[in-house]
Amino acid sequence: MKKFLNLIFTAALIVWGCLSCQKISIEGEPSGWTDRVTLTLISPDALTKAIGDGKKAKEVYYTAFVDERPVHSLQNKVELVDGKAVLDLDLVKNVTYKFVFWAQSVPAKEQIQPYDLTEFYTSSEVKVNYSGLSNDDNRDAFCAMKEITVKKDKNATIYLRRPFAQVNFCAKDYEMVKHMDLQNEMKSETGIYGLPDKLKVLDGSVSVSGDSVPVDAFFALADIPSGDDEYITVQGNKYGYISMNYVLASEIGETVSVKARMVSGKSEWITNLLPNVPVRRNYKTNIVGELFVENAVLQIIIEPDFNTPD
Repeated sequence: MKKFLNLIFTAALIVWGCLSCQKISIEGEPSGWTDRVTLTLISPDALTKAIGDGKKAKEVYYTAFVDERPVHSLQNKVELVDGKAVLDLDLVKNVTYKFVFWAQSVPAKEQIQPYDLTEFYTSSEVKVNYSGLSNDDNRDAFCAMKEITVKKDKNATIYLRRPFAQVNFCAKDYEMVKHMDLQNEMKSETGIYGLPDKLKVLDGSVSVSGDSVPVDAFFALADIPSGDDEYITVQGNKYGYISMNYVLASEIGETVSVKARMVSGKSEWITNLLPNVPVRRNYKTNIVGELFVENAVLQIIIEPDFNTPD
C-alpha cells in the first residue's frame, strides 16, 4: 500500500511539473516550446491632413489572453511610427492566444484623460470619459483583436479600427456666417445622450458602467474646425464643418439624441434636440442643413466613410 501511494505521489509531481513548465512557457520564459512570431500593426491610412485621418494615435497598448486569462509577460505598449508598429514575440507553439490592441494619442498630463485603461490588461476593457472639449480629434483611437496560434505561419498583420461613431454638424448656410465675418470667433458645443461608455476589446462588445443607465456626453465649447477642415463634403455636397465628436458605438448601431450650440461673440444659435439619431461603429453620422436659422429642418446622413481606408 505504501509503495502504491508513493507511485501516486510521484505521478502527481510529474504532472504538476509538466503543467508548471507549460505555464512558464506561456508566460514567455525561454523554452524549446516557444517560437518567434512577428505581428505588424497598421492604423487606418492617413489619406489627408483632415479630421479623422488617423494620425493622432501615437502609442499602442497590447495584451494577450489564453483561455480567457491574461498573460502578464505579453503586456506592454509600443510607439506607432507613420501608422505602423512591429512586435517580435516569443509564443508557445500550438497555444492559441487572443491578442488585443488599443491605439490612442498621448494626452498631456494636464488634459482630461479621455480613456481609462485601468482594466485593459486584465480584462481588455476601456472606459470612455466623455468630459472634454468639442471638436477634439485627439480623442480618435483604434483597437483590434487577433487570434494567433503558433504553427507554420509566424507572421500576422493586424489592422486597427475605430470603435467609435463620428457625429458631425454640417452647415448648409455657412457662407452666410462667413459673409458676416462670424466664423473666426465661432465655437461649438455638443450634447449626445444615451450612450455606452465601456468597450471590451476582446469581443468588441459595448456596455454601460456603474448603474447601467446610458451615459450622456457633453463636449464643451471649442473652436469650430478651420483651415483644411473648414468644409466637409457629404454625398457630393459641401458644408461648413461646425462640430465633430467621437462616441462609442456597437457594430450593429443604436440611436441617440443630439443637440448643438454655436456661439460667436454675442450671437448664439441652438439646434432643437434631435431624437433617434443613428450612430454606428466606424461610421460617420452627418447632421446637415441650415443651422443658423430658427426651426430649420435638418437631415441625418449616416455613411461608412471610415470603412474604406480602414
